[in-house]
Amino acid sequence: MSKLLEPYDFCGIKLKNKFIRSATSENLAKSRLPSEQLLNRYEELARGEIGLIITSAMRPDRTWARGPQQKNMVIEHDDSIPAFRELTDRIHSFGSKVAVQFGSFFVYNNEPVAPSAVPYSWIPGVSPRALTVEEIGEIVKIYGAAGERAKKSGFDAVEIHAAHGYPLSRFLSPLFNQRTDEYGGSPENRARILIDIAAEIRERAGNNFPVFVKMGVVDFCEGGLTIEDGVEVAKALSQNGISAIEISAGTPGPEMNALGATDGSKWTEGYLIDYAAAIKTNVEIPIILVGGLRDVNMMEDIVAQGKADLVAMSRPFIIEPQLIKRWMEGDREPSHCISCNGCMDLYMDGEIVECIIE
Repeated sequence: MSKLLEPYDFCGIKLKNKFIRSATSENLAKSRLPSEQLLNRYEELARGEIGLIITSAMRPDRTWARGPQQKNMVIEHDDSIPAFRELTDRIHSFGSKVAVQFGSFFVYNNEPVAPSAVPYSWIPGVSPRALTVEEIGEIVKIYGAAGERAKKSGFDAVEIHAAHGYPLSRFLSPLFNQRTDEYGGSPENRARILIDIAAEIRERAGNNFPVFVKMGVVDFCEGGLTIEDGVEVAKALSQNGISAIEISAGTPGPEMNALGATDGSKWTEGYLIDYAAAIKTNVEIPIILVGGLRDVNMMEDIVAQGKADLVAMSRPFIIEPQLIKRWMEGDREPSHCISCNGCMDLYMDGEIVECIIE
Protein backbone atom coordinates (compact mmCIF):
# COMPACT_ATOMS: atom_id res chain seq x y z
CA MET A 1 0.00 0.00 0.00
CA SER A 2 1.21 3.51 -0.82
CA LYS A 3 2.64 5.45 2.13
CA LEU A 4 0.31 8.24 1.08
CA LEU A 5 -2.67 6.05 1.89
CA GLU A 6 -1.58 5.34 5.44
CA PRO A 7 -3.41 7.13 8.30
CA TYR A 8 -1.73 10.31 9.51
CA ASP A 9 -1.98 12.29 12.75
CA PHE A 10 -2.23 15.85 11.49
CA CYS A 11 -2.00 18.23 14.46
CA GLY A 12 -4.20 15.91 16.52
CA ILE A 13 -6.63 15.23 13.66
CA LYS A 14 -6.72 11.60 12.57
CA LEU A 15 -6.60 11.63 8.76
CA LYS A 16 -7.25 8.44 6.81
CA ASN A 17 -4.50 9.36 4.32
CA LYS A 18 -2.05 12.13 3.40
CA PHE A 19 -4.03 13.62 0.52
CA ILE A 20 -5.51 17.10 0.89
CA ARG A 21 -7.90 19.04 -1.27
CA SER A 22 -6.40 22.51 -1.25
CA ALA A 23 -8.83 25.42 -0.94
CA THR A 24 -10.56 25.96 -4.28
CA SER A 25 -13.12 28.61 -5.20
CA GLU A 26 -16.44 27.31 -6.49
CA ASN A 27 -18.57 30.48 -6.91
CA LEU A 28 -21.53 28.57 -5.49
CA ALA A 29 -22.34 30.67 -2.41
CA LYS A 30 -24.50 33.48 -3.76
CA SER A 31 -26.28 33.76 -0.41
CA ARG A 32 -22.89 33.57 1.37
CA LEU A 33 -23.97 30.21 2.82
CA PRO A 34 -23.53 26.70 1.39
CA SER A 35 -26.08 26.12 -1.37
CA GLU A 36 -27.40 22.63 -2.03
CA GLN A 37 -25.21 22.51 -5.13
CA LEU A 38 -22.17 23.41 -3.03
CA LEU A 39 -23.06 20.84 -0.37
CA ASN A 40 -23.31 18.18 -3.07
CA ARG A 41 -19.90 19.17 -4.43
CA TYR A 42 -18.26 18.73 -1.02
CA GLU A 43 -20.06 15.44 -0.50
CA GLU A 44 -18.71 14.19 -3.83
CA LEU A 45 -15.18 15.15 -2.76
CA ALA A 46 -15.61 13.27 0.52
CA ARG A 47 -16.88 10.20 -1.35
CA GLY A 48 -13.58 10.30 -3.22
CA GLU A 49 -11.59 9.30 -0.10
CA ILE A 50 -9.70 12.58 0.40
CA GLY A 51 -8.07 12.71 3.84
CA LEU A 52 -8.59 16.44 4.49
CA ILE A 53 -10.79 18.82 2.55
CA ILE A 54 -10.04 22.54 2.88
CA THR A 55 -12.97 24.76 1.99
CA SER A 56 -12.85 27.63 -0.44
CA ALA A 57 -11.85 30.89 1.23
CA MET A 58 -14.54 31.93 3.70
CA ARG A 59 -14.78 35.47 5.00
CA PRO A 60 -15.19 36.24 8.70
CA ASP A 61 -16.93 39.47 7.62
CA ARG A 62 -18.72 40.08 4.30
CA THR A 63 -17.61 43.74 4.18
CA TRP A 64 -14.01 42.59 3.64
CA ALA A 65 -14.69 41.53 0.03
CA ARG A 66 -13.15 43.31 -2.95
CA GLY A 67 -16.50 43.64 -4.68
CA PRO A 68 -20.04 42.23 -5.10
CA GLN A 69 -18.94 39.78 -7.82
CA GLN A 70 -17.25 37.58 -5.22
CA LYS A 71 -19.33 34.65 -4.02
CA ASN A 72 -17.38 33.53 -0.95
CA MET A 73 -19.09 31.88 2.00
CA VAL A 74 -19.29 34.09 5.10
CA ILE A 75 -19.33 32.96 8.73
CA GLU A 76 -19.98 36.29 10.46
CA HIS A 77 -23.06 35.42 12.59
CA ASP A 78 -24.04 32.58 14.91
CA ASP A 79 -27.20 32.16 12.82
CA SER A 80 -25.02 30.65 10.07
CA ILE A 81 -23.75 27.79 12.25
CA PRO A 82 -26.53 25.28 11.35
CA ALA A 83 -25.83 25.73 7.61
CA PHE A 84 -22.14 25.06 8.08
CA ARG A 85 -22.90 22.15 10.41
CA GLU A 86 -24.74 20.57 7.47
CA LEU A 87 -21.58 20.93 5.38
CA THR A 88 -19.25 19.40 7.97
CA ASP A 89 -21.69 16.59 8.78
CA ARG A 90 -21.87 15.56 5.13
CA ILE A 91 -18.09 15.46 4.82
CA HIS A 92 -17.59 13.61 8.09
CA SER A 93 -20.15 10.99 7.14
CA PHE A 94 -17.67 9.64 4.56
CA GLY A 95 -14.69 9.65 6.89
CA SER A 96 -12.95 12.76 5.57
CA LYS A 97 -11.93 15.68 7.77
CA VAL A 98 -12.58 19.32 6.90
CA ALA A 99 -10.76 22.57 7.61
CA VAL A 100 -12.23 25.98 6.92
CA GLN A 101 -9.98 28.41 5.11
CA PHE A 102 -10.36 31.99 6.31
CA GLY A 103 -9.73 34.39 3.46
CA SER A 104 -8.03 37.74 3.83
CA PHE A 105 -9.59 41.17 4.19
CA PHE A 106 -9.30 43.63 1.29
CA VAL A 107 -11.60 46.36 2.58
CA TYR A 108 -11.92 47.62 6.14
CA ASN A 109 -14.12 50.51 7.27
CA ASN A 110 -15.15 50.90 3.61
CA GLU A 111 -11.60 51.49 2.35
CA PRO A 112 -9.02 49.23 0.66
CA VAL A 113 -6.38 48.41 3.26
CA ALA A 114 -3.03 46.64 3.61
CA PRO A 115 -0.05 46.69 5.97
CA SER A 116 1.37 49.66 4.04
CA ALA A 117 0.13 51.99 1.31
CA VAL A 118 1.69 50.05 -1.58
CA PRO A 119 -0.50 49.78 -4.73
CA TYR A 120 -2.06 46.48 -5.82
CA SER A 121 -0.74 45.35 -9.20
CA TRP A 122 -4.05 43.66 -10.09
CA ILE A 123 -6.21 46.75 -9.31
CA PRO A 124 -4.77 49.58 -11.44
CA GLY A 125 -4.82 52.94 -9.75
CA VAL A 126 -5.79 51.62 -6.32
CA SER A 127 -3.42 52.24 -3.44
CA PRO A 128 -4.65 50.79 -0.13
CA ARG A 129 -4.13 52.75 3.04
CA ALA A 130 -2.08 51.33 5.89
CA LEU A 131 -4.01 49.76 8.75
CA THR A 132 -3.65 51.27 12.21
CA VAL A 133 -2.53 49.10 15.12
CA GLU A 134 -6.01 49.50 16.60
CA GLU A 135 -7.63 48.25 13.39
CA ILE A 136 -5.28 45.25 13.30
CA GLY A 137 -6.46 44.41 16.82
CA GLU A 138 -10.10 44.65 15.69
CA ILE A 139 -9.42 42.39 12.70
CA VAL A 140 -7.72 39.83 14.93
CA LYS A 141 -10.82 39.69 17.13
CA ILE A 142 -13.08 39.21 14.10
CA TYR A 143 -10.97 36.23 13.02
CA GLY A 144 -11.17 34.87 16.56
CA ALA A 145 -14.97 35.06 16.66
CA ALA A 146 -15.14 33.35 13.25
CA GLY A 147 -12.85 30.61 14.56
CA GLU A 148 -15.20 29.99 17.46
CA ARG A 149 -18.15 29.71 15.05
CA ALA A 150 -16.13 27.32 12.89
CA LYS A 151 -15.48 25.05 15.87
CA LYS A 152 -19.20 25.09 16.78
CA SER A 153 -20.00 24.27 13.15
CA GLY A 154 -17.98 21.06 13.32
CA PHE A 155 -14.88 22.06 11.38
CA ASP A 156 -11.76 20.16 12.42
CA ALA A 157 -9.30 23.03 11.92
CA VAL A 158 -8.77 26.51 10.48
CA GLU A 159 -6.40 27.50 7.70
CA ILE A 160 -5.49 31.19 7.41
CA HIS A 161 -4.88 32.34 3.84
CA ALA A 162 -1.60 34.31 3.72
CA ALA A 163 -0.53 33.83 0.11
CA HIS A 164 -0.96 35.15 -3.45
CA GLY A 165 -0.18 38.79 -2.67
CA TYR A 166 -3.35 39.26 -0.60
CA PRO A 167 -3.16 41.59 2.44
CA LEU A 168 -2.16 38.96 5.01
CA SER A 169 0.65 37.72 2.78
CA ARG A 170 1.72 41.34 2.27
CA PHE A 171 2.36 41.57 6.00
CA LEU A 172 5.00 38.85 5.54
CA SER A 173 6.83 40.56 2.69
CA PRO A 174 9.50 43.26 3.15
CA LEU A 175 8.42 44.81 -0.17
CA PHE A 176 4.79 45.34 0.80
CA ASN A 177 5.20 45.70 4.57
CA GLN A 178 7.08 48.92 5.26
CA ARG A 179 5.82 49.38 8.80
CA THR A 180 8.11 50.47 11.63
CA ASP A 181 5.88 49.33 14.52
CA GLU A 182 5.48 45.87 16.09
CA TYR A 183 3.94 44.54 12.84
CA GLY A 184 6.90 45.41 10.60
CA GLY A 185 10.64 44.96 10.30
CA SER A 186 11.89 41.58 11.52
CA PRO A 187 10.45 38.29 10.18
CA GLU A 188 8.75 37.67 13.54
CA ASN A 189 7.19 41.13 13.54
CA ARG A 190 5.93 40.66 9.98
CA ALA A 191 4.42 37.33 11.05
CA ARG A 192 2.88 38.85 14.18
CA ILE A 193 -0.61 39.38 12.77
CA LEU A 194 -0.87 35.65 11.91
CA ILE A 195 0.47 34.69 15.33
CA ASP A 196 -2.08 37.02 16.97
CA ILE A 197 -4.93 35.59 14.88
CA ALA A 198 -3.99 32.01 15.77
CA ALA A 199 -3.78 32.91 19.48
CA GLU A 200 -7.19 34.62 19.37
CA ILE A 201 -8.78 31.62 17.66
CA ARG A 202 -7.31 29.25 20.25
CA GLU A 203 -8.54 31.54 23.03
CA ARG A 204 -12.07 31.40 21.63
CA ALA A 205 -12.17 27.84 20.24
CA GLY A 206 -9.74 25.96 22.52
CA ASN A 207 -6.13 24.84 22.33
CA ASN A 208 -7.11 21.55 20.67
CA PHE A 209 -8.41 23.37 17.57
CA PRO A 210 -5.50 23.49 15.08
CA VAL A 211 -4.75 26.70 13.20
CA PHE A 212 -2.46 26.39 10.19
CA VAL A 213 -1.38 28.80 7.46
CA LYS A 214 -1.27 28.79 3.68
CA MET A 215 1.88 30.85 3.27
CA GLY A 216 3.50 32.45 0.27
CA VAL A 217 7.16 31.62 1.00
CA VAL A 218 8.62 33.63 -1.90
CA ASP A 219 7.17 36.56 -3.89
CA PHE A 220 9.03 36.15 -7.22
CA CYS A 221 9.42 39.90 -7.58
CA GLU A 222 12.31 42.28 -6.98
CA GLY A 223 12.53 43.39 -3.37
CA GLY A 224 9.94 40.87 -2.25
CA LEU A 225 10.09 37.85 0.01
CA THR A 226 12.97 35.53 -0.88
CA ILE A 227 13.07 31.89 0.15
CA GLU A 228 15.76 32.72 2.72
CA ASP A 229 13.48 35.33 4.30
CA GLY A 230 10.51 32.99 3.88
CA VAL A 231 12.34 30.37 5.96
CA GLU A 232 12.76 32.89 8.77
CA VAL A 233 9.07 33.84 8.66
CA ALA A 234 8.09 30.16 8.68
CA LYS A 235 10.34 29.55 11.69
CA ALA A 236 8.65 32.42 13.54
CA LEU A 237 5.22 30.96 12.76
CA SER A 238 6.21 27.43 13.79
CA GLN A 239 7.65 28.66 17.08
CA ASN A 240 4.57 30.71 17.96
CA GLY A 241 1.56 28.45 17.77
CA ILE A 242 0.99 27.77 14.06
CA SER A 243 0.18 24.06 13.67
CA ALA A 244 1.27 23.49 10.05
CA ILE A 245 2.19 25.36 6.87
CA GLU A 246 0.82 24.82 3.36
CA ILE A 247 3.48 26.01 0.93
CA SER A 248 2.46 28.51 -1.72
CA ALA A 249 4.30 31.23 -3.61
CA GLY A 250 4.00 34.10 -6.00
CA THR A 251 2.46 37.53 -5.83
CA PRO A 252 0.81 38.63 -9.10
CA GLY A 253 3.68 39.60 -11.37
CA PRO A 254 5.26 39.12 -14.79
CA GLU A 255 7.03 35.82 -14.09
CA MET A 256 4.92 33.71 -11.75
CA ASN A 257 1.63 33.72 -9.89
CA ALA A 258 -0.31 31.33 -7.68
CA LEU A 259 -0.81 28.89 -10.58
CA GLY A 260 2.84 28.68 -11.58
CA ALA A 261 4.77 30.30 -14.43
CA THR A 262 2.78 32.94 -16.33
CA ASP A 263 4.40 31.57 -19.50
CA GLY A 264 2.62 28.24 -19.90
CA SER A 265 5.57 26.76 -21.79
CA LYS A 266 7.65 27.06 -18.60
CA TRP A 267 5.09 25.28 -16.39
CA THR A 268 6.51 22.26 -14.55
CA GLU A 269 4.81 19.72 -12.34
CA GLY A 270 5.53 20.18 -8.65
CA TYR A 271 7.00 23.66 -9.14
CA LEU A 272 7.13 24.35 -5.39
CA ILE A 273 8.94 21.17 -4.29
CA ASP A 274 12.29 22.84 -3.59
CA TYR A 275 10.62 25.63 -1.60
CA ALA A 276 8.71 23.13 0.52
CA ALA A 277 11.93 21.21 1.18
CA ALA A 278 13.68 24.41 2.28
CA ILE A 279 10.93 25.15 4.80
CA LYS A 280 10.67 21.51 5.91
CA THR A 281 14.32 21.33 6.95
CA ASN A 282 13.93 24.37 9.19
CA VAL A 283 10.70 23.72 11.09
CA GLU A 284 9.25 20.88 13.14
CA ILE A 285 5.59 21.25 12.15
CA PRO A 286 3.90 19.43 9.25
CA ILE A 287 4.48 20.82 5.76
CA ILE A 288 1.85 20.53 3.04
CA LEU A 289 3.00 20.74 -0.58
CA VAL A 290 0.66 22.06 -3.29
CA GLY A 291 1.49 23.30 -6.77
CA GLY A 292 0.88 21.44 -10.00
CA LEU A 293 1.00 17.92 -8.56
CA ARG A 294 -0.48 15.36 -10.96
CA ASP A 295 1.47 12.08 -10.68
CA VAL A 296 1.01 9.88 -7.60
CA ASN A 297 4.48 8.37 -8.10
CA MET A 298 6.05 11.81 -7.84
CA MET A 299 4.01 12.56 -4.72
CA GLU A 300 5.13 9.34 -3.08
CA ASP A 301 8.76 10.26 -3.76
CA ILE A 302 8.29 13.76 -2.30
CA VAL A 303 7.01 12.40 1.00
CA ALA A 304 9.47 9.48 1.09
CA GLN A 305 12.37 11.90 0.60
CA GLY A 306 11.17 14.10 3.45
CA LYS A 307 10.46 17.16 1.30
CA ALA A 308 6.90 17.45 2.64
CA ASP A 309 4.61 15.57 5.00
CA LEU A 310 1.37 15.74 3.02
CA VAL A 311 0.39 16.56 -0.57
CA ALA A 312 -2.44 18.80 -1.76
CA MET A 313 -4.17 19.38 -5.08
CA SER A 314 -6.76 21.83 -6.33
CA ARG A 315 -7.47 21.72 -10.07
CA PRO A 316 -7.24 17.89 -10.34
CA PHE A 317 -10.23 17.59 -7.99
CA ILE A 318 -12.28 19.89 -10.22
CA ILE A 319 -12.04 17.49 -13.16
CA GLU A 320 -11.99 14.33 -11.02
CA PRO A 321 -13.38 14.61 -7.47
CA GLN A 322 -12.82 10.88 -6.89
CA LEU A 323 -9.19 10.83 -8.02
CA ILE A 324 -7.85 9.35 -4.76
CA LYS A 325 -10.45 6.58 -4.87
CA ARG A 326 -9.33 5.71 -8.41
CA TRP A 327 -5.73 5.48 -7.27
CA MET A 328 -6.76 3.35 -4.29
CA GLU A 329 -8.53 0.95 -6.64
CA GLY A 330 -5.32 0.40 -8.62
CA ASP A 331 -5.57 2.82 -11.54
CA ARG A 332 -2.49 4.95 -10.92
CA GLU A 333 -2.60 7.02 -14.09
CA PRO A 334 -1.90 10.69 -13.35
CA SER A 335 -4.67 13.23 -12.94
CA HIS A 336 -6.54 14.06 -16.12
CA CYS A 337 -6.02 17.77 -15.40
CA ILE A 338 -3.93 19.48 -18.11
CA SER A 339 -3.57 22.78 -16.20
CA CYS A 340 -5.25 24.80 -18.95
CA ASN A 341 -6.72 27.12 -16.26
CA GLY A 342 -10.08 27.30 -17.99
CA CYS A 343 -11.64 26.69 -14.60
CA MET A 344 -9.89 29.76 -13.23
CA ASP A 345 -11.13 31.86 -16.16
CA LEU A 346 -14.66 30.93 -15.07
CA TYR A 347 -13.81 32.01 -11.53
CA MET A 348 -12.53 35.38 -12.70
CA ASP A 349 -15.74 35.90 -14.68
CA GLY A 350 -17.86 35.13 -11.62
CA GLU A 351 -19.16 31.89 -13.12
CA ILE A 352 -19.46 28.49 -11.44
CA VAL A 353 -16.02 26.90 -11.31
CA GLU A 354 -15.90 23.61 -13.19
CA CYS A 355 -13.69 21.80 -15.69
CA ILE A 356 -14.14 22.99 -19.28
CA ILE A 357 -12.66 19.86 -20.88
CA GLU A 358 -14.72 17.12 -19.20
